Amino acid sequence: MEGKAYALASGTIINAIATGKGSAFGLDLKVYARVKLIDDGKNRIEGRVLDNPNIKPNLIIRCVKNTLDYFGLNYSAYVETKTEIPIKSGLSSSSATSNAVVLATFDALNEKIDDELILNLGIKSSFDEKLTVTGAYDDATASYYGGITITDNLGRKILKRDKMREDLNVLVLIPNLEKNVDVNRMRLIKDYIEIAFNEAIEGNYFKALFLNGILYASALNFPTNIAIDALEAGAITAGLSGTGPGYIAIAEDEDVEKVKNALEKYGKVILTKPNNEGASIY
Repeated sequence: MEGKAYALASGTIINAIATGKGSAFGLDLKVYARVKLIDDGKNRIEGRVLDNPNIKPNLIIRCVKNTLDYFGLNYSAYVETKTEIPIKSGLSSSSATSNAVVLATFDALNEKIDDELILNLGIKSSFDEKLTVTGAYDDATASYYGGITITDNLGRKILKRDKMREDLNVLVLIPNLEKNVDVNRMRLIKDYIEIAFNEAIEGNYFKALFLNGILYASALNFPTNIAIDALEAGAITAGLSGTGPGYIAIAEDEDVEKVKNALEKYGKVILTKPNNEGASIY
């Protein structure tokens, strides 16, 4: 019994840590998962992160285990993943990994696809491995469904879904900066993030992304000038993604090269597109 699936990275519009409500959009960068099940009653699960053997496979093993436990099965399993998503950069690599592995496990079991259940098993796995502060329902839903999602992370509810223009370009900057997750500092900006969140609800996603990015970058001591440099070079919007250190900028075709040049002095730049299709078995 074997299953294969992929899920998407996502870019932040509103980081949910300050208020418990967030928004993200799917990016065309994927995590691929392959799950092989053996009906031997031994419940032994092995995992490998193919493109980064230094990363412990705890999350991917946990995703398979939680899915098998849900169905009351004591199969053994082998799970492997490969990814196009830079890890620990604020691009939802763990949400994407969880979604891909759980979906691949459903495929291997030939189970009926239940979107809500798949998302919740993935989120439970991330909580179990202490990889999330809010459950990252915004990231998880954008990674799974594609497009834009606006969510109540604490209540695990989607408040709004929309599509992102697929002709736009997304530039992902991975700067040479250390990650810094200071939850208390992020909670201080709650009232101001609420303003950005209301912009997102109104459909002003680019404005929301920029405001959110400036506020969180300030709270986490990341440079705010990076987003301004991107705008100066012609980007429609730009901002910190997640809790960083990655930044995203969105640009029309004619401005991509200028924006890329402006960002490259801070680190590695990856060019991608929005993805409105979401996760899939393949």
